Amino acid sequence: MTHDWRKPGTDNRVVFRIFLQACLLWLASLSPAWAAQDNVAVRVGVFDNSPIVTAVPGKPPEGIAIDMIRWVAEREGWQVTYVPDSFDKLLERLEQGEIDLLVGIAYNDERARRFRFSRQSLIGNWGMVFRQADARIDSLPDLKGKRVALMRSSTHSQALLELARQFDAPFTPVYVDTYQQVLDAIAERRADAGAVNRVFAALHSHQSEVVVTGIVYNPIFVHYAAPRHASPLLIEALDRHLAALKADPGSAYYDSLRRWLEAAPARQVPGWLPWVAAGAGSVLLLALAITGLLRHQVQRQTSELQRRADQLQSEIEQREQAQAHLNQLAYFDGLTRLPNREGFRIALSQTLTGMQDTDERLALLFIDIDRLKNINDGLGHGAGDLLLQQIATRLQSVLRAHDHLSRFGGDEFVVIVSEISASSDAELVATRLLHSLAAPIHIGSTQIYSGASIGIALYPDDANSIDTLLKHADTAMYQAKEQGGNRYLFYHAQQTARVVERLTLDTRLRQALEREELLLHYQPVVELGSRRIVGVEALLRWDDPDRGLVMPGAFISAAEDTGLIVPFGEWVLEAGCAQLRDWQRQGKAEGMTLAVNVSTRQFEGRRLVKSVEQALSRTGLAPECLELEITENVMLIMNEDVRGSLDSLRELGVRLSLDDFGTGYSSLSYLKQLPFHTLKIDQSFVSKIPGQAGDTQIVTTILALAKGLELEVVAEGIETQAQYDFLREHGCEFGQGYLMSRPQPADALAVMLGKPLLASTA
Repeated sequence: MTHDWRKPGTDNRVVFRIFLQACLLWLASLSPAWAAQDNVAVRVGVFDNSPIVTAVPGKPPEGIAIDMIRWVAEREGWQVTYVPDSFDKLLERLEQGEIDLLVGIAYNDERARRFRFSRQSLIGNWGMVFRQADARIDSLPDLKGKRVALMRSSTHSQALLELARQFDAPFTPVYVDTYQQVLDAIAERRADAGAVNRVFAALHSHQSEVVVTGIVYNPIFVHYAAPRHASPLLIEALDRHLAALKADPGSAYYDSLRRWLEAAPARQVPGWLPWVAAGAGSVLLLALAITGLLRHQVQRQTSELQRRADQLQSEIEQREQAQAHLNQLAYFDGLTRLPNREGFRIALSQTLTGMQDTDERLALLFIDIDRLKNINDGLGHGAGDLLLQQIATRLQSVLRAHDHLSRFGGDEFVVIVSEISASSDAELVATRLLHSLAAPIHIGSTQIYSGASIGIALYPDDANSIDTLLKHADTAMYQAKEQGGNRYLFYHAQQTARVVERLTLDTRLRQALEREELLLHYQPVVELGSRRIVGVEALLRWDDPDRGLVMPGAFISAAEDTGLIVPFGEWVLEAGCAQLRDWQRQGKAEGMTLAVNVSTRQFEGRRLVKSVEQALSRTGLAPECLELEITENVMLIMNEDVRGSLDSLRELGVRLSLDDFGTGYSSLSYLKQLPFHTLKIDQSFVSKIPGQAGDTQIVTTILALAKGLELEVVAEGIETQAQYDFLREHGCEFGQGYLMSRPQPADALAVMLGKPLLASTA
């Protein structure tokens, strides 16, 4: 008998129902194992990284990351299983899919290619370096050759190794499995220093054998991660809940942060303590009421209670120390131990609040240390750090007990001078601060002379708010720096206009190069015996449409400060080389040289050598026709890069001249070692000869020194016939000055080429 499938019947319904159930079972088999939200088994990898996660054998894991996992698991219906292991092993297990989530993993690009990270971070963190109490490790270069404990596979460990390579400070890694083992390795002297993260350090570094250094690096964010090819549902659920929790200041997320990061004694009382106390009291009452047979048990219970109470007190003290350490990190400078910018603001705010509705006054002194950048470039940042530490000590030593010194950042310090009756009180403090820096500072075997520029603003005379007072003190400091530094100035309203003018100047200078407003004038270098022009010095001018021709004294300082001096210098090099080459093609400049002034900033990154090679290549000028004039300030930044640049330039065939000799920081040993061809006697000496004996002696000494070192000499600023005659009679071969010719535009100077210069040409 056959069935008619077009007619409804009992058999048809049964077959259809069986077919539908089979389809549903097949679809379910294709879904992820935990696509349903109830009773999902989630394997979570944990490692000891307190307080983000604490994984102690024999105890359930705890910490901020675990609190959030549990909170989400309750709402998503997850059945969580914790898998403890070392961090590097957990990374392998996560990649192989043996665990579903890893907690407390720092994000980086390499890991993002291997794993699926949560979009929401759990907490921000950064690396810190600790050292043995008696080790001399205060900055990154000090790690060179040392043993440094590192946690395997940690992002901070990899970052520190990379930084050490960049700063040429290789060290010997001592690898361990946890951050606690890092501190143990330092304390047990198996390592000189070690790297941990900031959160762990705040809670676990309070032991006398380890000391925090000023090395802080590599800010990162801690996330959850899942296998790269796993379903995104777990991570998406975590992201969804974390985003909602972080948006609510009263949520379980912030409760967890407060619980693990703040000292909260009231929350630290274990739940069992009241029960133990009640039990001990009951036992005691029973003992008194019944017999003395239980006296021993009472004593035992009391001892146990005391032990637990002592343990509780110890935990409270540790949390208080952790909070104090977090405050130290937040409000104090790691290098000088002075209050930092945030600490300064709090101190000033509290001081101003206490002065409201009174007639009291205070002064704010903004201090900028002169020439610190030169010292960093010349001797290294380690030397700069040591200098800042000694400067902080000297400044603090001359202040009164109620004055407040802060390190504002970089080479800047701020002093709050309270309880003053007149501006002269602030003036007295500023004078003492400058005097404290007058003596040389010893960095190893090197003597360093440092000064400071100080700006002073008064409350309430100049301002009555923190920001305005600070801005006015900064403005006054800037003016003191512009006047040569190593001095103090009080704020005046006109200074604000000067700062605005300077900002306008900075903007116009950037436009000047783009709009081709720069030009060169040339001053002849004359052979004194024949009055023949043997070279020219290229001098930069700015043809400002509003102000006309602007001399370099009005804008070179601003160009130095903004870094524009580098592109300006490259423009001068190429324009000057092109002009001399053009004169050579016209047959007017045979054997002549072009002198170009070079800023110390052009040496950075060995950029000067590249600029010279490019200018010579583009213009076709022979290298021996170019002379670079370098000021004595280059001695302050002398390092292997600068010395290498000078050697490379000489190998190219370029001539090198030491400009303004006698006014700066020359060392005879440097003068003997470095590849200079020429010394230029500064015009401040030439202007006083032959009348003043002291300057006359200096000039004759320089001439004798140059002869002994087989260097040529050019005297600058010759303005009188007497100066000319004196220099020629004492063996000076070459000179420049208004007596022979003022700086001239290129077309005017072209007429003078090939002719002897007489005094009348000036």
